[in-house]
Amino acid sequence: MEDETMLFYDLTAEKTADEWYENDVLLSTIKDFVSLLPEAPRILDFGCGPGHESRRLASFGARVTGIDYSSECVRVAKERCPECKFEIMDFRNLDDTLGQFDGIFASGSLIHLNPDELQDVVRNISDILRKDGFCLMIIQDGKGINKKYSNLEVEGKIFRRPVYCYTKKYLSGIAEKYKLKLVKEGCLEKSLFKQNWRNYIFKKI
Repeated sequence: MEDETMLFYDLTAEKTADEWYENDVLLSTIKDFVSLLPEAPRILDFGCGPGHESRRLASFGARVTGIDYSSECVRVAKERCPECKFEIMDFRNLDDTLGQFDGIFASGSLIHLNPDELQDVVRNISDILRKDGFCLMIIQDGKGINKKYSNLEVEGKIFRRPVYCYTKKYLSGIAEKYKLKLVKEGCLEKSLFKQNWRNYIFKKI
């Protein structure tokens, strides 16, 4: 992730919140994921943006901590979702201060990682996930960079924020190195599937 990616999310935080707090396209995805976890699970929203899915996770009884490296996204999240905890943090540099989690919800966040960064971040995910815990990863399927999502215009400026695509085989191969086993393809609405999004759920063994 580069500075343009962070600036893009800073500038679009309020707009994203206005759109996504009312958009429940991931509601069935979240319900499916939380059903795998213990009662009142501790969940990390991994790249939480302005907190829209954190709120939905909390609505199913989860104790949610959201992290994002966009300070503006975290500011909006704290205002709109006071029932959850939020911290400004770059998930490429996770440490043990957050503690351990029953579940990690990484929806559309890993897409900004190049292959080398992805290796390191998946290792970090494994380190903070409890044994028998689950991690959901929603990614763009394929190989290389998705140009459609990578170059977006905000306030008359084109932001180049790379969106990397990964296959199930590639992602599973990395995950297995760090004791994360693919257990299922999670629930995902057809509209998202048609846009090349995929939902993979891993269990720490």
